[in-house]
Amino acid sequence: MRLIDLVFKNKLNLFVFSLLLFSLGSFYVSFFPPDEPKYVDAALRMIESGNYLVPFFNCHVRFDKPILFYWELVVFFKLFSVDSLIRNGTDPLGIIEYAARLPSILSGAFTAIYTYKLSYALFKSEKISANSVIAYFSFLFFFYLTRAVYPDMSLILFELMATYYFIKEKYCIAWLTTALAFLVKGPIGIITPGFNYLLYLWIVKKETGLKKFFTRKNILSLATFAIVSVPWYLELYHLYGIKFINKFFLYHNIERFTGGAHQHPNPFYYYVPIVIAVLFFWWPYVKDISKKVDLKDSKNKLLLSWFMWVLLFFSISYNKLPHYIAFAFIPLGILFAQYLDSLKNTKIKSVIMFAIELAIGFAISVYLFKERLYLLIPTTLFGIACMSTLNFTGNPKNIIFYKTIIVSLFLSITLMQLEAYRPEKKIWKIMLNNSYPLYEFRINNQSLIAYTRRCLKDIGNAGFFKNKKGSFYIYTKREYLNYFKSYKYKIVFFATDRGKQTALIKIERPKQEVLKCEMY
Repeated sequence: MRLIDLVFKNKLNLFVFSLLLFSLGSFYVSFFPPDEPKYVDAALRMIESGNYLVPFFNCHVRFDKPILFYWELVVFFKLFSVDSLIRNGTDPLGIIEYAARLPSILSGAFTAIYTYKLSYALFKSEKISANSVIAYFSFLFFFYLTRAVYPDMSLILFELMATYYFIKEKYCIAWLTTALAFLVKGPIGIITPGFNYLLYLWIVKKETGLKKFFTRKNILSLATFAIVSVPWYLELYHLYGIKFINKFFLYHNIERFTGGAHQHPNPFYYYVPIVIAVLFFWWPYVKDISKKVDLKDSKNKLLLSWFMWVLLFFSISYNKLPHYIAFAFIPLGILFAQYLDSLKNTKIKSVIMFAIELAIGFAISVYLFKERLYLLIPTTLFGIACMSTLNFTGNPKNIIFYKTIIVSLFLSITLMQLEAYRPEKKIWKIMLNNSYPLYEFRINNQSLIAYTRRCLKDIGNAGFFKNKKGSFYIYTKREYLNYFKSYKYKIVFFATDRGKQTALIKIERPKQEVLKCEMY
């Protein structure tokens, strides 16, 4: 039996395969700043302090996101004793990182199940449902969201579940999962499933939605939403008052949308190249699909409208990040799935994609060479070569499915190799064995906070170190070492940090100078 047939034999097989697929690249790979370590540090501080209501990062209250994703992390951190592993500095199997990524991995696996279920609810076809999951696997967003310490995969799962259960008119479960989405990322967790259901009623059922909303069953189910989601928000308001309202609801939601906050300002067309990139595996077939789509079918109208409104909503938003629109690709995958088996792979398409992928592999290799990441070059070239040869084998469905597996496999190997160049775990191990202070100079690697369990500050002025007594460590970019020429320092190691050459140095004051200071 072929792997693709085995995977879709039943839902258990699909879930297990999804779990294994998303686990690739999740072990041992250090947390990627700036966002991953923020969630890790906050969850660990909850365990350390016993305060499970208020997230803290770097010794400051963090109002950026609601509480549920932190609680998910706490559950797995306790299950795998992550706080103990970090304190002891022993983690040869990479359990620390895997435990932190498990909420996203599990959310990704359940998203595969609910993508299948939603597709089946709409089209009553197991073949289309299986194809929908293949599309979901293949969209580039889910190569990293399912393996990242981000709340976005949990949000997508709960939004998808809520949409599915609203369509099935199981309002109690729908409002429960909407409440969970609201606790993961705030108001967007209500807006998305709510508007999706209205679209379904307008386009498919030809109803306004008012009648459904005011049914006794739905009104009673709203109590589930209130009971689950409201208490935490009320408690935070009780603790911090208007400060919490201003920071969370106004700044991180309204002002980030309208432009009052300048965190990730990007132009209206920002998502156009991102959509094109995310559909990379589908490039040879998008034109063919666009010709086949039957827009007279109300369900296709629903799927396309779902994709477009999410895309438009976040395009209007002043602040943008690529993964904000990831949820839009669930309906797009279901739309593509209907036509996947009818697509043809021609020799011209195969040659063009083969050339494009080899060119990408060459460009990546040149970049790695310039960054002195020599160890990664053979893996990259071999992985690209394996992927590109698939263009000449099988039908589009098999090509897309097996490309997804190959890229996931070689991406995991590459990330493991990258660890040899990264500074986080090296600094973590060094700081375990001494009490010397650690400073960051004109660089901010938040992962050091998560691993070392220290609150750190990025120092911008080299004069800060002039009167510091005793020995201490400084982590900085290699180009800034000239600021410390007048100091007696030892280079502990060089590293690569987000494309920048960095160094950890140790500054030791002369013994007589230290004694003089102590006597004084």
